[in-house]
Amino acid sequence: MKTQTNWIQQADGALQRAARRAREVAERTNTPRHVMRDGKIVKIMPGAGDLVLREEPPAYLTKNR
Repeated sequence: MKTQTNWIQQADGALQRAARRAREVAERTNTPRHVMRDGKIVKIMPGAGDLVLREEPPAYLTKNR
């Protein structure tokens, strides 16, 4: 199982690098990020840090959870 554990760790590292790069690109291009917080999609504007500016409405024809 050593190979599977190593693969999972590599995938986790790759996802973290991709998220970091997405944050950097959003900041540089002044593009808002959308993240999931407490089961809701929220918009974060560049330069606002972790300040949530508004919650996004649920997607069309989805059940509220």
